[in-house]
Amino acid sequence: MEMAISTGLRTLVCPVHQCELQFDQSIINIGVPFPDGGINCPRGCTFRIERGIPRFVPSDNYCSSFGLQWRKYQKTQLDSHTGADISRKRLEDSLDKPLSFLNGKRVLEAGCGAGRFTEHLAENCGSLVSVDISNAVDSNLTNCAGKKPYMLIQADINSAPLRPHSFDVVICLGVIQHTPSPELTISNLAKYVKPGGDLVIDHYANDSFFSPLGRVLSLGYPLRCVLKRLRPEVSLKITTRLTAIADPLRKRTYKIKWIDRIAVRLLPSTCYYGSYPGLDPEILYEWNELDTFDQLTDYYKHFRSARDIRQCLSRLGFREIYCEKSSQGVTARATM
Repeated sequence: MEMAISTGLRTLVCPVHQCELQFDQSIINIGVPFPDGGINCPRGCTFRIERGIPRFVPSDNYCSSFGLQWRKYQKTQLDSHTGADISRKRLEDSLDKPLSFLNGKRVLEAGCGAGRFTEHLAENCGSLVSVDISNAVDSNLTNCAGKKPYMLIQADINSAPLRPHSFDVVICLGVIQHTPSPELTISNLAKYVKPGGDLVIDHYANDSFFSPLGRVLSLGYPLRCVLKRLRPEVSLKITTRLTAIADPLRKRTYKIKWIDRIAVRLLPSTCYYGSYPGLDPEILYEWNELDTFDQLTDYYKHFRSARDIRQCLSRLGFREIYCEKSSQGVTARATM
């Protein structure tokens, strides 16, 4: 336990100067939550430990809506809450291996959110560093701190305070499409992979000319243009109301595909009734509400084909590249 926490802290470097950070040695073996205070860089930078978590970005940033989202729906996607294995299965499908593959490995989870994957990673890997740019880290700490020791920081994965080539496995699921430049994000994630280590990612898929055309020809397109510019609290009220109106109809239309394709363009709400039929109805409705907010308020939303992602990984020097369409869009795995 002590070794895992100490390793996580010593992985941290100043994101500006890339030099070793200075912190009170007494916190090395405590683990998150750490005592509030400061972390210093020998060249003058100061970073804060607040509410038990080291923080390297301002609280307000382009991902503020995600922070609100994971505070509101703190447990919705956690397997430990739903009683299902949806998140565990998605992790194992992305790895193409059982989670036991991570035993003894140092893992970086980029974009950890409220902890739907963190709770499984912490239980199965040798040491874990989980990073998120939003204050979703507060929900992550509430959900996962008592399971196994892990390092949790609020930071931008494009300028993370982490030593290069420090991790056996870097995992980034459901995140890259929401960053300013997917290619830059993949390049930065690659820096943290050890030689011989693995990068595991996914991304929204862009399959043909008709995909972007179909997205534009939907009420969701102008609605998102407005909602992502409003205060997240206001947007949440609107998407919650939209789900209340749309969900009873989508519950009926999802069984008939051609009707549902029309319904989703007129009522752009998420509908998982066909995807997770065994889930508790209240949790399923909450999940629909959550992802309706998610899909209509994200500041950046990029789409890439499997070919685009494969070419990006190849340019970065990865080998043994697997990159194919999946239920998440495009799923990719590669070895450095």
